[in-house]
Amino acid sequence: MHIIFCTSSGTKSGGSRQALYLAQEFVRRGHELTFFTPADSTLRTLDTGMHWADLPEKPAQWRSAIEAVFRPGVPTVFHAFHNKAVKKAAWWGLRWRSRGVVCVAHRGVVYKPGNPLPYWSPGIGAFAVNSAACARVLARYGVGRTRLHVVYNGIPDERTSPAISAETMRADLDIAPNAFIFGTVAGNNPVKGADVLLRAFALARPENGALVMVGVSTDKYGPLAEELGIADRVRMIAHTENVADYLNCMDAFVLPSRSESMPNTLLEAIRLGLPSVATDVGGVQELQAGSGLLVPAEDPAAMAEAMRTLHGDRQARDTFAAASRTLAPQYSITNRADRMEAIYRDLLAARGTAA
Repeated sequence: MHIIFCTSSGTKSGGSRQALYLAQEFVRRGHELTFFTPADSTLRTLDTGMHWADLPEKPAQWRSAIEAVFRPGVPTVFHAFHNKAVKKAAWWGLRWRSRGVVCVAHRGVVYKPGNPLPYWSPGIGAFAVNSAACARVLARYGVGRTRLHVVYNGIPDERTSPAISAETMRADLDIAPNAFIFGTVAGNNPVKGADVLLRAFALARPENGALVMVGVSTDKYGPLAEELGIADRVRMIAHTENVADYLNCMDAFVLPSRSESMPNTLLEAIRLGLPSVATDVGGVQELQAGSGLLVPAEDPAAMAEAMRTLHGDRQARDTFAAASRTLAPQYSITNRADRMEAIYRDLLAARGTAA
């Protein structure tokens, strides 16, 4: 089959990364795949060998650019990622039915659609949502459950394969070998809750504890760490693609987000077998699935209490870590690709086209 991916986003957001991870896995499996993005998309820097194609600057020209890569007689799946592309696919799919092309839309957020009309269109054969929480939102806004498929995000093995030992990383971070490390992979966007985690760590004050914050800027959050009197125990690391090297040296992972659907960072921590503390937002509860402690969002005191529990209870940590290791295969990119392939083939079969 010919698979066409299309994202209207020009960034390396979590949703864009998931599209790329899936595309890479399909290419590894021998599928022909064309990936449309804006020409200046930073996502392309992550894989220069992908078959990239340019979305024209004017959205009115998108359809003709995409139709130019259709190959008559070849079973074709068009998979739209991000809102603008999904809206377009809702109407293009109606035109493409006669051409044997099936449309799939991705949805990875838990807020209600601003305009539900595209979600009602029969032009989209299936919605692949990354959490049951997301599916419930779309169901409330009229998307039939037969078109809703919960397909959890997947993390490639290379994203969870450290290149540096935990001991070496601790030394590089100037953290004692016996220190207890809480860590996160976040960012400077306030929705990621770096400020909440800093306040929680200050309240918890774990004995011989350190906090590693990957993707968090010292310029933005360093002053708060100073104000809280914890700057000497906090390490803020600029954005890096080598997150596994840092996750590997952590004793427990913390997700302090104010809003999420299915965060890649928590998936990466679970795949590395870490116990966690996470805010109960979006699909986090179903993702964490007993591998850690849940706390309310924007509640540093509750987060601090959960952090104290993990720090002080070795048995609880071991139990949660074992649960993470059990869950890990579910969040592999191979599992995600298996699920999506099955959806594609079912849609093509329903059109009388063999993939």
